[in-house]
Amino acid sequence: MINANPQEWLNILDQVELLGVETIVPGHGEVCSMKELHEVKGYIKDIIALVTETVQSKKSIDDILVLKAYQDWYFTTYFKTNLKIVYDLITKSGD
Repeated sequence: MINANPQEWLNILDQVELLGVETIVPGHGEVCSMKELHEVKGYIKDIIALVTETVQSKKSIDDILVLKAYQDWYFTTYFKTNLKIVYDLITKSGD
């Protein structure tokens, strides 16, 4: 999510989903299917929900752990960075 807007990314994934394709050739990673598209959508939605809940409860995003569903994903090293990006977007929109 370093160079992405998570909400816009979800919008784009929704558009891809509407195409009814069976095979997806992403800009990064291996050729995949709608299954992986749904997994990525779930990940983005989970990140947004976690950060939103944390901001609303006035807690720190530093306390958020990688969810079990994503612990085996190769890019969990970016989890904290992704949290920070979403945190910045949420808190800036609240100004």
